[in-house]
Amino acid sequence: MIWLLELAAKYETELQGKFADAFMDEHNLFYFGGGYMDKYKASDSTWNRHEFVSLNDGKVIGYLSYNINQRTNSAEGMCAINFGGKSPTFSKDFMRFLKDIFEKYHFRKLSFGVYIGNPAERMYDRYINKFGGRIVGIEKKSAMLTDGNFYDHKMYEIFRDDYIRAVKP
Repeated sequence: MIWLLELAAKYETELQGKFADAFMDEHNLFYFGGGYMDKYKASDSTWNRHEFVSLNDGKVIGYLSYNINQRTNSAEGMCAINFGGKSPTFSKDFMRFLKDIFEKYHFRKLSFGVYIGNPAERMYDRYINKFGGRIVGIEKKSAMLTDGNFYDHKMYEIFRDDYIRAVKP
């Protein structure tokens, strides 16, 4: 089976409800950070932002996005949220999402970050190692999240050339 991501714009109304519910769930502390969110609005264009959804039986189970820096041909500020807990479908779609950044859209670099303590941090560390990326650095106590604590922010980058070398048979 070929895993295809759908454009999030097709699911804007459903995503508005999913994000509102997710915002109220304490398990999403690391995704929403500072305790605020705007009503979800799909990007008007794919020139500056790519947004996708992960689907299971036609229902949105996850959201994946990144900003595009046209000047540097880079994908930046990756966001990923799984609305339904552990899911093999979302995991496979996340891998497709990473693969597409380099193989379908041919971006030169992916850069993103995670608040240390986020359960996704271990997964990101594994992907960085698997795809030849690196930890760029850690910003100490860079943001206060809704629990009132300050968290360090770990920054990553993967270059296309390193990714291609890592996945070549």
